Amino acid sequence: MKKILSLILASVGLRLAYAQELIPCPDGTMADPSIGCVTIPTSVVNSNTPISEILLKIASLTLTAVIVAATLTLIYGGIRYATAVGDEERLQNAKRLILWSVIGLAVALTARLLIGEVGSLLS
Repeated sequence: MKKILSLILASVGLRLAYAQELIPCPDGTMADPSIGCVTIPTSVVNSNTPISEILLKIASLTLTAVIVAATLTLIYGGIRYATAVGDEERLQNAKRLILWSVIGLAVALTARLLIGEVGSLLS
């Protein structure tokens, strides 16, 4: 029991020894002086955000995912092409995979550019 009590007192003593005074921030809050006043960003989408901006953000995020998927598919097609080792059917399948991933990448990049232009027109 004495060991537990001494551990608790030692813990409280350490906390008191390392306690720091808080500094006031311009917004009326208090902050740790080692960190300073930090402004917490508001949410990306709030009740005042127009629906067009929300849709543009969703489309941009979706197109980013499509571009990543098309790039990974292109890499996978290249690996399949390299490992076909003369098998004509596997070569044709790998070529088809590479072709369609390049087409998908081109369409996604074009759509990304168009969305960027529409976004600049709306803002």
